[in-house]
Amino acid sequence: MDLRIPLVALMGTVVSWYSFFSVGILSASQSPFHSLILSALFYFSAFVGRPMGAYLLGRLGDELGKRFSLSLVFLFLFVGDLLISLRSPLLIISPILIGLALGGEWGNASVLVAESAESMRGGWTSVVQLSVPLGLLLSLTVILSPLSLLVPSLISAFLIPAILRLPEPRGRLTGAQLSGIRSLMKGIMIKAGESSNFYLFTSFSIPFLVKAGLDLGTLPVLLVSVEEIFLMIPMGIASDLMGRGKVIRTGMLLMLISSGLLSVSVLVRSPVLVFASFLLFGVGDTLSYAPQGAYLSELYRAEERVMMTGLAYQLSAVLAGGTSILLTSISLSFLGERGGLLAIPLLSLMYVTMSVLSV
Repeated sequence: MDLRIPLVALMGTVVSWYSFFSVGILSASQSPFHSLILSALFYFSAFVGRPMGAYLLGRLGDELGKRFSLSLVFLFLFVGDLLISLRSPLLIISPILIGLALGGEWGNASVLVAESAESMRGGWTSVVQLSVPLGLLLSLTVILSPLSLLVPSLISAFLIPAILRLPEPRGRLTGAQLSGIRSLMKGIMIKAGESSNFYLFTSFSIPFLVKAGLDLGTLPVLLVSVEEIFLMIPMGIASDLMGRGKVIRTGMLLMLISSGLLSVSVLVRSPVLVFASFLLFGVGDTLSYAPQGAYLSELYRAEERVMMTGLAYQLSAVLAGGTSILLTSISLSFLGERGGLLAIPLLSLMYVTMSVLSV
C-alpha cells in the first residue's frame, strides 16, 4: 500500500464532512431570512446533492479514473468553502457544491483505498471512515468564525495536485461482482440499520432529550465522536480477521440494544443511562460502519464499482436516515414523549433487521 493513498483519501473525506457539517451549523446561526435560505439549500445538498454527486462523480470515477473525479471533488470544496468564508454574494451555491462533493468523495475515496490494498482491506478502508467523527468535531470551529472555512478550502486546493500524483489502481478486487438495481438495493439495505441509528442518535436525540427534561446539550454526541475516532480502525481490522458480515451484524445488534437503552434512560430520567446508551451506540456504530467501505467495494463489479458503492452509501443515508428523523419527529410532535419512546427502538428494529438479513 502506498501510504499517500489512505492519507489523501482521509484528508479529502474529512474536509468534505467538515464543510458539510459547517454549512448545517451556519444555517442555524444567520438572520431569519438567510437562515431559511441556507437551511433549505443544506437539506437540498443532504438529500438531493449527495446522491446526485455519488452518481455523477461516481460515473466519472469508473470511466475516467478515481483521481480525476476526486480532483473535481476537491475543486468543488475549494470554491464552496471559499465563498462561505469570504461571505461572497455567491455563497448561495456553496451548499450545492459541497453536497455534490460529499456525494462523490466517499465512493471514489473508499474504492481507491480498497483497490490499492492487497491485504487487510477492512483496516485500510476504515481510515476513510474516520472522517465523520473528525469532520464533526472540526466543524465546531465555524461557530467562532466562518473564516475558519478558509482552512479546508486551502487544504482542498493542496489536495488537487496531490491526488493527481497518486497511482491509479483498477479492478484489483474480487468479490460478488454484482450489478443492477437489485444489487444497489442490497447495498442500501446493508447500510440502512447503521444510517437509521446514526441519525437517531446524532440528530433526533438532542431535541428529544431536551423535551424530556434531560438537557445535556451536544455532549453525548461529542463523546461518541471521540470514542469512534479511537475505535474505527480496530473495528475495521476486526472485519479482516473475523469476517465483515459477522462484525457488521454484531454492530447492528448492539445499536438495536442501545436504542432501547436510550428510551429507557428517558423513561427513568437517568443522565447516566443516556451516556451509557450513547457509548454502546458508538461501539455498535463503529463495528458496522468501519467495514462498509471494504464490504461495498467488494460487492460490485469493477465497471461500475465507484458509482454503485457511492450510491448505496448516500441513498441509504437519505432513505433510512431521513425517514427515521421524519417519523420520530412526527411521533414526538403528535404523540409527545411516549411517541418518541416507542418510535426510536421500533425504527431501529426495522432497519437493523433489514441490514442483518441483507449482509
